[in-house]
Amino acid sequence: MLLLLVAWVIPGAALAQEGEQPQLVQVVKSNKSFPDTLQAFKEEVSKAGWSLLNSNNMAGVLSERGFTLDPVVILDVCSGKYSARILGNDEYRPISAFMPCRVSIYQTSTGDVFIARMNTGAFVQMMPPEVAEVMEASDGEIAEIIARTVR
Repeated sequence: MLLLLVAWVIPGAALAQEGEQPQLVQVVKSNKSFPDTLQAFKEEVSKAGWSLLNSNNMAGVLSERGFTLDPVVILDVCSGKYSARILGNDEYRPISAFMPCRVSIYQTSTGDVFIARMNTGAFVQMMPPEVAEVMEASDGEIAEIIARTVR
């Protein structure tokens, strides 16, 4: 189980090789600095008509507890047109445990900056068809937001 949680993906690859378990995380490298990547992502979220619900500065929170980390910010973003389709149906409400879309922007100890998110493709096969459709459409928009962020 722990191996599945720390699984990494080569940027651009959504699924593992044939016969392997799907990777759970998609990671894209940014050529921008950490602050510039974070700012660009927030701007692109807004331009796309999405909402930034929450921003958790994990390095900051943990530094208050005596831990020193490279920057890590976890952002919760949401598009009402997608979330309402899931939350408006009692049968689909348990899916809310996967909502909102969560994106992590972090810097490694070598100074590289990455954007990570759940690999939706690894989960949609387990979802009802309508939920899978919504998740795939939402994931496509998040991928576009990230692509514009790292340009």
